[in-house]
Amino acid sequence: MTSKARLIELVGTKLSRSQRWLNRALIVVACLIVQLVQVKSALAVPSFARKYNTSCQTCHTAFPVLNPFGEAFRRNGFRFPSVKGSEDSDAAKEETLPLGQEEYEKTFPNSVWPDRISETAPLSLLVGGGVNYVMPNSDLHSTTGNTFAWNGVANPVSIFAAGSFSDRLTYYIKVAASTTGVNIGAAYLAWNDLIGPRHLINIYLGRLTAPQLTSYGVNASYVADKAMPAVSVAGLFNSNNSFILGRGPSDGAELSGIAAHRISYSAGWLASTAQTGLTVPTSEDAYVHVGAKFGGMSLDGEGAHGMETVNAKKPWAETSFTLDTFGYHGVTVADNFTNSPNVTAQRSAVDAVGHAARLNIESLVLSGMFQYQVHHRPYLGTGPIAANPPVQPNALPGAPDNRKGHGYIGSAELAYVVFPWLIPAVRAEYTLLGSDWGKGSLLRILPGATVLLRPNIRIYVVGDIEHAYKLPPAAPSNASWWTLAGGSILPQPGSSKTEVEQISAVVSWAL
Repeated sequence: MTSKARLIELVGTKLSRSQRWLNRALIVVACLIVQLVQVKSALAVPSFARKYNTSCQTCHTAFPVLNPFGEAFRRNGFRFPSVKGSEDSDAAKEETLPLGQEEYEKTFPNSVWPDRISETAPLSLLVGGGVNYVMPNSDLHSTTGNTFAWNGVANPVSIFAAGSFSDRLTYYIKVAASTTGVNIGAAYLAWNDLIGPRHLINIYLGRLTAPQLTSYGVNASYVADKAMPAVSVAGLFNSNNSFILGRGPSDGAELSGIAAHRISYSAGWLASTAQTGLTVPTSEDAYVHVGAKFGGMSLDGEGAHGMETVNAKKPWAETSFTLDTFGYHGVTVADNFTNSPNVTAQRSAVDAVGHAARLNIESLVLSGMFQYQVHHRPYLGTGPIAANPPVQPNALPGAPDNRKGHGYIGSAELAYVVFPWLIPAVRAEYTLLGSDWGKGSLLRILPGATVLLRPNIRIYVVGDIEHAYKLPPAAPSNASWWTLAGGSILPQPGSSKTEVEQISAVVSWAL
């Protein structure tokens, strides 16, 4: 072959590869557009399913709830558990593009360390929405004035990018768009197996999905958006404050790992928060967590009781018990009302401890959590006194309330996997507030069921039964009273009330 012919062949090969890559990119974009406008054609699978060429049920019971293997995959920094010394890349099926030659590892630091990226765009899409049936005689109906309310046919729409640069460096990004705007739900790098045994020391850096306060993922509920109750104790004391323990996203860094296959830990440092319009304080939010799992698959899916314990016919089923303990210290800044309508910043610290437990008996799952929170100076103060010349020539500022507030939060959920596509469950959430002003509480019972119409199309139906005893301190300045504990009920001052508020149907589909 002549040099000219060889050159033509090389150019043609490069053009052919570029054309293939372009065609794949166009196909991905076209699929995204089609799926955005036509839910019934949602036949594609998310990022990790594409990477490993496997089903959603490999990691999920009913997405986003993870099965034991999926939890091990998440804890390992989105890497498959090792089998006889295998690496994550041994399980991956996707085609990759090299970022430099492997020989560069030998010449480091005189060259950039090489890596690889996926040949196709590592994107996934999650669309959510639903409809609420509000009970005609409920307080929620009195507040909203409607009986049927669409909760957005596509609200929110989340785009995910997730994958790995190497066997030790992985990434995760979530961007969510809703009727209220666009936000970055997560964007972090995970550097795994820094030193020592596998999975012992990992670092997560960036915008974390949430602080890791238990051994399980944040979505481990079949009838609620998140496993951690969405209760803002701070907001129930002062409606200007919206801090919720255990919820994200949170900017910061986390050190985590698994020891001896059965013990998990995490320690993190996060950005502190402030009410919109106020200066964010010096970052001092920090937390620590330790947990242990007995029986079933090990936490990392490896060791003597790793993946060989998986039941191929029932990958969700195992017999195990997991116990977690955590502590959290944080600070948030909010308006204390003492200079209204001008804003006056008040620094309120929170110290919290909690425990979580999870019992699996084959297809039955019982999980629970308890938190105790102490909030320092969380309340609204007294409002300013207006000028009244000549008796009072100048306006007088109000006085802050420096007392502490206490919050007790408990939750429990019982679920049973009847079929791989049908999971009934009942959940209870209890919030008790206490301080010098007295006590108030809210109990919510949430019965429901999750149904998988397809592996990547999920619908769950849930009812909301509420019992409230008295009012939180933020009432009546906060017209929605128990909303920041997830409630809609409005009891009369000093009394209790029980009511069925609504039934919700929530659908989500992923590709």
